Amino acid sequence: MTSVRELQEKSEKLRAFFDKYLPYDRPDPVLKDFVKVQHELMWGGVWQTGDLDLKLKSYATIAAQCVNGYDFGIEHQVRTGLTIGITPIEIKEIFIQLLFYAGIPATVFGLLVAQRVINERDEWSKTDIEIDWDWLPSVDAKLERADSFIIDNWGAKASDDISNSLSRSLTPEASEIVDAYNFGEIWIRPILSLKERLVCVLAALMSRGHWTQLRNYIDYGLKSGLSQAEICGIFVQAGWYRGWPHVEDALVIANEVFNPEN
Repeated sequence: MTSVRELQEKSEKLRAFFDKYLPYDRPDPVLKDFVKVQHELMWGGVWQTGDLDLKLKSYATIAAQCVNGYDFGIEHQVRTGLTIGITPIEIKEIFIQLLFYAGIPATVFGLLVAQRVINERDEWSKTDIEIDWDWLPSVDAKLERADSFIIDNWGAKASDDISNSLSRSLTPEASEIVDAYNFGEIWIRPILSLKERLVCVLAALMSRGHWTQLRNYIDYGLKSGLSQAEICGIFVQAGWYRGWPHVEDALVIANEVFNPEN
């Protein structure tokens, strides 16, 4: 069993690394007992578990903070991501991916905060470049590519489920456009891997409490190479920032997907 002293030592070491580019001194805590629990539990514990590597933990955390919408939380986690080697264009791609899952206000706000952080250091701003993306000229072409992407990665059943969804039935025009851009353009961009995109989406769906969609994307995650431990780790990492009851609810659904016979 890990001792409290071990948690403290791990916390101090990781915080020192994450804070090396902090452009201001940390303020004195309003409540020392709160900070004690936060540091030992978060930096010494949750961030140190072996279910996800540090980069994937950062993706999950940024996604959760995007949903939360607090400027300090997004700012700190974007800075943390850049500190561990995530590039500015990868940071921005997180918010592009989440556009379809967290909504426009949350992602626009996240991008604005992220840009301020990227501009803090020359080494970050110099690598803040955009890629040239060859957008397909028609919605039909995007839908065709979307269907191929879904079948290739998640199977024919997933393609049928998305094509025959209630949104496609009741709001076909809007839903087809959304699916065309989401699966036919964004999911296939090379900036983030499929696994990294799924980490962001799973964290966002859990953080927003979208349980039906979460069930589907847990299945997509398994089919895309995420292990059960990694999926649970995503929920634990994001849940520390969203609230532990979200983790408990997400794990119930994950367990049902992992063990369909039960």
